[in-house]
Amino acid sequence: MIIFIPVVYSIEGIKEEDYFFTLRISWLGRMINFIVNKEEHKKMDFFLTIFGFRVTLQDRKKVKEKKKKGEIKKREKKRKKAKQEFNKYFGFFQRSLLDKLFLFIKRVIGHILPKKYRLHLLYGFEDPADTGMLTGLFFILFPTIPNSDMMKINPVFDKEMIQGEITIKGRIIIVVLIYYFIQFYFAQGIRQTIKKIRNK
Repeated sequence: MIIFIPVVYSIEGIKEEDYFFTLRISWLGRMINFIVNKEEHKKMDFFLTIFGFRVTLQDRKKVKEKKKKGEIKKREKKRKKAKQEFNKYFGFFQRSLLDKLFLFIKRVIGHILPKKYRLHLLYGFEDPADTGMLTGLFFILFPTIPNSDMMKINPVFDKEMIQGEITIKGRIIIVVLIYYFIQFYFAQGIRQTIKKIRNK
């Protein structure tokens, strides 16, 4: 039954002189929470809470530059192999199969996209023409801006600045994604194509 319980996510951010944002992913009625906090000029903070107990997560990833010739050659071989695999499998895909694949991706993205959002933005660029172009783009993409409390866009033409607040909320129901995948997998021609790829 737990696959029927939605995974809820939210993003909240604010930008004035400095910026700050929080990403929260919750499951099982917020019994499990994964939270990311980032404040300007400070390291990103990760932590996990499980049934109220906080588990601090440290970012142990260390970026190392490796310039050895052997490793570079190995990466090039992997790229060539991946390209050959792509070319080998691409021949199996027909227009009808690609249409089914794009429909599957569209439905998944449509399910994952946020259901609630709020954006208040105050912005201006050094060149007023750039500010005007961005404003026009906003009104083309979101024609309901003038009558919306969810999105308020305020351009400033006499100085360079950016301030604002953003809130995004959505949910992902695992069983819905499984349902979409089953529909895609059992669509006509999909299983046969997968079998051919495996036997290639």
